[in-house]
Amino acid sequence: MNFAPKDHWFGEPPPDNTPIRSAFGARAILESRYGRQALEFFPDRKSFFPADAPFSPDFQAFLDNEVTAWLKTLCGQSWINPNGGQRYTLEHPVNPRLRAMARAQGGYLYVGAYEMA
Repeated sequence: MNFAPKDHWFGEPPPDNTPIRSAFGARAILESRYGRQALEFFPDRKSFFPADAPFSPDFQAFLDNEVTAWLKTLCGQSWINPNGGQRYTLEHPVNPRLRAMARAQGGYLYVGAYEMA
């Protein structure tokens, strides 16, 4: 199915014309604390596609394990310019259908993770 969220999408959108089975998006606040960067996520700044169906077990595990660890590493090991617009990408090492992207803009880090069809 083509990516077409019903409501506003908070995260980094998937690449154009990519058939998506499911997606997660979030707009996190990118903060500097004690010389390190941290992310603060709010429940009302998260998006899910499709909004009314659970994620596949593979995609949920990717979100819970790899994407979470990747974001912590990204913020802990490199300085992300809050307005830089640089795009960061994480591809699953085994399953090429699973991918995550992040981009900083305006003090936020826009995060998107996708399970491609």
